[in-house]
Amino acid sequence: MGKHTFFVLLALTFVWIVLMEALTWQNLAIGMLASMACMHFGSKFLPYSEISNINFFKLATYPFYLIGQIYVSGFYVIKVILTGAEIDIVTLKTEISCESLRIMLAHSITITPGSILLDFKDEFLTILWIRDKNKSGDEKTADEFLKQKLERRLLKAEKAD
Repeated sequence: MGKHTFFVLLALTFVWIVLMEALTWQNLAIGMLASMACMHFGSKFLPYSEISNINFFKLATYPFYLIGQIYVSGFYVIKVILTGAEIDIVTLKTEISCESLRIMLAHSITITPGSILLDFKDEFLTILWIRDKNKSGDEKTADEFLKQKLERRLLKAEKAD
C-alpha cells in the first residue's frame, strides 16, 4: 500500500458516486467497497514497481489532450482522403523508458485516426499511416505527425530515475 492509497480510494469512490448520479449512504458504501476491490485487484495484477516512475498528477490531463488529438487527426485524415493520400509503413523509436507509458503511447497512436500500430518491440513502434501525397514518407515526417506531440506529453509524466 502506497502513501496515496486513501486518495485513490476517495477518487474512485467519487467517480462511482458521479456515475450513479445519487449521493446516498448505500451508493457511498457500495462505491467504497467496489473501489477497494478495484484497488486490491489492481495491486495484485499491476504491481506498484511497474508504475512507480509515473507522475499521475501530470498524467491526469493526458486523456483530454488525447481527445483533442483524435479530433485533429480525424480532420487531417478527411482532408488527406479528399486531396490524395499515400499509405506508408514506418518504424519509429520512442524516448519513453517506462513500459507502461510506451504501451499508452502505442494505444494512443492506434486510437488516433489515420494510423495503426503494427508491431511494438522495446522502444520501436512499427506503424501503418496515411499521409498527404505531397508530404515525404520518411521517418522524420512520420515522427512529427504520429507520435511527437503524444510522446512529449507522456514524457512529462515520466519521473526521472
